[in-house]
Amino acid sequence: MTVLRNLPSQLILAHAPWLLGGGLIVCIVACAAAGLALIAQGEIVGLATVLAGAGVPLGIFALAIKRDQVIFDASAGTATVQRRTLLRYCSATYPLATVRRAEVEEFSDTARATLTFNDTTAAYPLVEAYVSGNGPRQAADAINDWLRSYRRESA
Repeated sequence: MTVLRNLPSQLILAHAPWLLGGGLIVCIVACAAAGLALIAQGEIVGLATVLAGAGVPLGIFALAIKRDQVIFDASAGTATVQRRTLLRYCSATYPLATVRRAEVEEFSDTARATLTFNDTTAAYPLVEAYVSGNGPRQAADAINDWLRSYRRESA
């Protein structure tokens, strides 16, 4: 996740797979153009090229490309996790008073940041996928730093 805004009143982190999404869009446009060119030349196989060549990447794009966003809002006293795909949107909002901290959940050589709570609520992953690299640790550190600052100012 990338920090988009880090102010005392608000922390926003986001994750969007731009490279994969862009690659799928290029594939969709290229296959659709090739299929339409074949159809224009009177080739019926162009229809299959459009349907399969552009349809499969479009289906993958619609189902797999997710934009995740986490908003910590001091004025509202909430932490909101939003997930959006082409076909659905879901959101979970928690009071900041119940958020204990962010932790890193590891699986093999990959990890993801999660929110842990003061009550019995299960840890909530900020992104569904595990990723390699330092991104999850940096996201958890940014969240924990912001939460410490928020708690000092609200005390």
